[in-house]
Amino acid sequence: MIDAELESLGILDFKDRIWNSNSHGELGHLEDYIWLAKTFKGEEDLFRILFLESVKFAEKNWKRPESIFQHMPEMIGEYIKLLRTA
Repeated sequence: MIDAELESLGILDFKDRIWNSNSHGELGHLEDYIWLAKTFKGEEDLFRILFLESVKFAEKNWKRPESIFQHMPEMIGEYIKLLRTA
C-alpha cells in the first residue's frame, strides 16, 4: 500500500530510509505519507522539491538526520509558511 503513495509523491527511492527511520521500529509515521500523497495530489513535483530540501537540511543540521522522515509533515508545513511570507 505505502509503495503507491511514495511513488505518487516521487519518493519511492527513499522507501528504505523512510521505513527504517524510527529507532524504535514504530511505523505510525507511514500514515503521514498516505496523508501527504492525498494532500499533494497534482502537486507532486513541488512536494519532491520540499522533501529533498528537508532531507538536505536535516542531514546538514540535525544530530539524528534519519528521523527527518518521521517529521516530514511538520517540515513541509514550515517550508510552506516560509514560501507564503516570501
